[in-house]
Amino acid sequence: MSFEVQAAALGIAGAAVGLTAVAARLTSWQARRRAVEEVGTSSGEPYILYFTTPECSICKTHQEPALRKLEATVRKVDALGEAELAKRYAIYTVPTTVVVRGDGTTAEVNYGYAPAEKLRRQLAAAGAASTAA
Repeated sequence: MSFEVQAAALGIAGAAVGLTAVAARLTSWQARRRAVEEVGTSSGEPYILYFTTPECSICKTHQEPALRKLEATVRKVDALGEAELAKRYAIYTVPTTVVVRGDGTTAEVNYGYAPAEKLRRQLAAAGAASTAA
């Protein structure tokens, strides 16, 4: 086999690997977008998906009080009970908060405890991004 044929075969193989990676990312993005549409709000305002479990003590003692300080829609999600939704967002720890823009796209993901002020800033930025679009 000539060098040119080998180089072309290698180039085609590389392109196939690249396209496979792009397809996987697109599929992941589409799954997350569907998940947001399933749990979203119709207000067009940013909101929070709050992933927790019944046994999470940090969730009860820290995250939930922080979320109560916010004037925002918060959807509490049992990461075990709604495992498919948790899987779509790659939730492997609780608490996790996902700040979602009004258009349903993910703005921020916070793994572990997120203080109220941080969430407030993220919600404001998500709202500004939604109105700027």
